Amino acid sequence: MKTLIASAALLIGGLFSAQASADSMECYVDTQAYDQFTPNRCFALVYGARSSTAVFRVVGNGSQIDSVIWSNAASSCGTSGTSCSFEIRAFRPYKAEATILYSNGSWSKVSATASFEDGR
Repeated sequence: MKTLIASAALLIGGLFSAQASADSMECYVDTQAYDQFTPNRCFALVYGARSSTAVFRVVGNGSQIDSVIWSNAASSCGTSGTSCSFEIRAFRPYKAEATILYSNGSWSKVSATASFEDGR
């Protein structure tokens, strides 16, 4: 019985550790505050601003990232590395997508959406 419980605990622990190292995209909308990356979606309130900068980054699965191909709203970043930033306008969501290519030949797609309001 102890062996069965120990095996189950190891299996469950392995599932959580694999999930914690999954691919994802994080972002923040640049403000005058200390901005922090948040997974999948970011939002800010920037009083009086017509535009702001959205910053995105990809987080790999623990394997070595070979390159990142940015697309959708982030297509202007091309293959600029693991982070990308561009100007966004108020009251409009911007969805950045990226294909992560790993040195072992595997790949994955991730995305995040950034938006802000100007306090009107």
